[in-house]
Order: sequence, then C-alpha cells, then structure tokens
Amino acid sequence: MNKRYVWITLAVVMFVSAGILVFYFFWANGYIVLPNSSPTTSYAEFTYPSLDTEPWMNIGSPTPTPRDASADYMDKENQDHEGINYNSPVDFAQLQAMNPDIVGWLYMNDPEISQPILRSSSDDSFYLSHGANKSYDRAGSIYMESQYNSGDFNDMVTMLYGHRMSSGAMFGNLQTGLEGVDLTNEPHYVVIYTPERMRIYRICATAPRDKKHVMHYNNFNNESVYNNFISQIYNQTGSAASHVQELKPQYGDRLLILSTCLRTDRTRRFLVIAKELT
Repeated sequence: MNKRYVWITLAVVMFVSAGILVFYFFWANGYIVLPNSSPTTSYAEFTYPSLDTEPWMNIGSPTPTPRDASADYMDKENQDHEGINYNSPVDFAQLQAMNPDIVGWLYMNDPEISQPILRSSSDDSFYLSHGANKSYDRAGSIYMESQYNSGDFNDMVTMLYGHRMSSGAMFGNLQTGLEGVDLTNEPHYVVIYTPERMRIYRICATAPRDKKHVMHYNNFNNESVYNNFISQIYNQTGSAASHVQELKPQYGDRLLILSTCLRTDRTRRFLVIAKELT
C-alpha cells in the first residue's frame, strides 16, 4: 500500500512539473500574456491613446514609404540627407511639447512599424515600461539609451530597443517579418525622421545574439572592435540570421541596430543591422 502511495505521489509531482514546464515555454516565448492590473495602452499607427489623435491621422497620409523615401533621397542629391529643404511629415513641435523625450520617429513598411523614438536623459530603463505619454504601459516604447547614444543619430552606431509583444506592438513583428527574407534581392529599409532631417538605412543583416549589452561591451569608435562585431554578425547562421554580403559595413559606415527578444528564446536577442545610405 505504501508503495502505491509513493508511485501516485511521484506521478502527481511529474504531472504538475510537466505542466509548469509547458506553461513556462509558452510564457517565455510570448504566447501567453499574463494579466496586469496596471493601466495599459495600445498603439495604432500615428496615434496615441490619451493624447489628441487628430494630428496623428494627418501625419499618416503624406509619409513616404521607405522605398519612395530612398528614391526621393537619391533624386534630390542628398538634400534631405543633409537637412536642406527638409520638411518633416512628423509634427515634432507638438510631439515634444507633449514629451520632450521624443527624439525621432521610426518608420518601416515591411514589417509595418511606425513609432516615436524615446530617450530619457535621467533613466535609461524608464521606457521599458512606459509609453510615449509617460504613462505606465507594459509594451513600453521604442527607445535608445542616453548613456550610449546622443539622440541625433550621428553616433557610429545607434541602438534602438523595443519589446517583442505577442500583440505585434513595438518590435513584436520584427523577427517574423524579416526571418527567411532574401535581403539581397528584396531590399528592406528603415526611415528615421528627426526634427532636423530624415535618415534612410538599408537592412544589411539580422542575427541572434546573447543577452550581453552590445553598447556596453563594444566601443564602436574603435576600428578593430567595430570590424570584429560586424564579422561576428556576418558569421552567424540559422533561420534568424541573414546578411547581404555586398552591403557588409566597413568602419566609418554609420549603423542603426534594432534589438528585441529572440522569438524562440526571450533570454537572447534578435538584432537587425541597417546601414545608413550615403
């Protein structure tokens, strides 16, 4: 009889443990979203809940697609690139009156991402859990760290962070939208609007990465560090890794890196490396 109870107990423990492991797998990879009593908001393109939405809807229509912006950028012989005759489709005066931490706007059409870029001068972790209106939001914002980036996108490498939300918010669709894409024959672009100018980047590589802080451990102003990092990215293999050989960055190329959680393992990172067009 005692042996029977022992086996029953072991069976129950194993069953419960298996259930916990299955739950953790789905939670860790974003398939399960736990409820939170704190207020949340959802982002529609060019709109903020809790803020006046009318200006955002007006911004949407004149915004060029990345490909159109790229062609326009070339046709104007770098006028927009250098800030000459630049007419931003984003009303930064109104945005920064609402929140001066908004330093730019990120636009991609494939995958579709259109979000403000935040930079806190006092707390680099603030926008991990706050929206652009500074209210608590578990989706956070797309942001850069003031400890490593100046906010004007003139740094050798600018890194933007965003959560991989199962709803698709922030960088939720970044990996699924780029995984398996032939970046050589299907160019993908990232457009950054700032109050002063528009910057256009072409995606040259994607790669999985461990959770080590890229900006902390890499001084990209050092040529050997820069080149070594790029070599590591281009040597990556697997479904989450891709690169365009003829676009391989060389020291001096200004880069934009987008970082989010890896879809199959949220303890690792998925990086998108884009090179500014010159």
